[in-house]
Amino acid sequence: SRIDNTLLLPGEVFSLNDLVGERNAANGFAVGWTIDGGRLKKDYGGGVSQVATTTYHAAFQAGLEDVYHQPHSIYFDRYPVGQEATVSWGHFDMSFENDTPYGVLVDTTFSPSGKAPGTVTVRIWSTGHFRVETSVSDRSNVTSTETIYDTSPECEPQQGWEGFSITSYRKVWTPDGKLVKDEAYPWTYKPNPTVMCGPDPAERQPEPGG
Repeated sequence: SRIDNTLLLPGEVFSLNDLVGERNAANGFAVGWTIDGGRLKKDYGGGVSQVATTTYHAAFQAGLEDVYHQPHSIYFDRYPVGQEATVSWGHFDMSFENDTPYGVLVDTTFSPSGKAPGTVTVRIWSTGHFRVETSVSDRSNVTSTETIYDTSPECEPQQGWEGFSITSYRKVWTPDGKLVKDEAYPWTYKPNPTVMCGPDPAERQPEPGG
């Protein structure tokens, strides 16, 4: 709702952090899943990156100038691989510039669901200007996950998955056919560890006389 109906005049910059504000209870945010040191934990504002990714992808497909974005450190298969964005208050933002000669309106809707969390949709409205082609490379440099055993009372079990490298590409043309952007965004996702709540079976000592 804080992003919805944001109007960007030519040359203006969209900043998710500026629009949304700090993610805390006083600012109206609930607790959700976040990434901390490669592991999932619950904190205020967890899930904001789903909105950041949806908004970034809409602007990316619209051909708007990428001011700053950073993909997640680990990959979540609900996001478009290599073309997604995370945010963190005080660390990194997701921002893009309206580099067209027309106004741009950012339109967001949320559709609740009785069984699932719901769906967020982001649309970029403007006079048609850019022609855009995007693609992603094959995955390379695949790295295996590791298993972590955690005996702390705060342990949250999680399923791990592999890390890999990938490159996202974008080409953007103006109406007269001039190629104005020919971009490559390489990124390496770290492997996500499997977390088991309890002691490592390999480290258990044999019982006396056993």
